[in-house]
Amino acid sequence: MTTMKRLLVGILLAVMLLSGCSEQEQMQESSLTVQESSTEESVSSYVAFPKGLTTYSKGKLKYTDGTVSVIFSDEFYLPNDSYHPKNGIYLQNENGTATLLIESVKDNAVTDEEMLFYLYETYPYAESSVNGNNEIILRHTTYDQSMHELYTFQCIKTTDSGYRQIVLTCRPSDKDKYQTVFNAMHFS
Repeated sequence: MTTMKRLLVGILLAVMLLSGCSEQEQMQESSLTVQESSTEESVSSYVAFPKGLTTYSKGKLKYTDGTVSVIFSDEFYLPNDSYHPKNGIYLQNENGTATLLIESVKDNAVTDEEMLFYLYETYPYAESSVNGNNEIILRHTTYDQSMHELYTFQCIKTTDSGYRQIVLTCRPSDKDKYQTVFNAMHFS
């Protein structure tokens, strides 16, 4: 081969390699972008739940520890360390504006009547009712330790060995939103 032919073949090979590399780089960049976005999605959708907390269905979580089991909105998935129930879990939503306590309390002496009396004495201004599952439902305004006003929804079910409770607390301005969330919660 003459020097001129070798030079042309070399240039042609270089052009082919370079154009192939740029296409390959573009394909790799495109693939990398897809992988990064799917990684971001999987990271944002992956959450290490506290012990006893699992996905129940779309938009629902379930907490079970052997003494209490509750199905509730997946909005509450972060542990709140300001209180540690002996049997149960204390969670909050992502921005910390609402909390959810699920708890089982052992007290062999408590009866339905004693629980009603205690709740009436403790929360005299609460709106109260009993639902079809013989659970006591309370709705009332309360205050935290810093004297911030809160709105509380409580569901209490007495058992042979004590009682179980669900307590959802939020800002008073959010009570209509959380009324719906609370109504969808239930012991399972």
